[in-house]
Amino acid sequence: MDEIEVRLAGCFSAVFSNLTTGEIIKASSNSVHDWDSVASVALLAVVEEEFGIRIETEDLARFNSYDDFLSYLRETVAPSMSLN
Repeated sequence: MDEIEVRLAGCFSAVFSNLTTGEIIKASSNSVHDWDSVASVALLAVVEEEFGIRIETEDLARFNSYDDFLSYLRETVAPSMSLN
């Protein structure tokens, strides 16, 4: 796992503390029973805090899985990060 994946997994773990790392990387709103609208907003807030970014609330619907968040972060955050 690279830095973005580790940090994102930590965000998911903060919101969905019952999931293992293996479950987190496969997590989606369809596969995680506790992933409801409140969890979506909490997850969005945790990701914004962790990565120092602002995601518009109207974009929330695009984030339905760990992979959706990861793709977004790779597009928007990774170019400005120094990944070693």
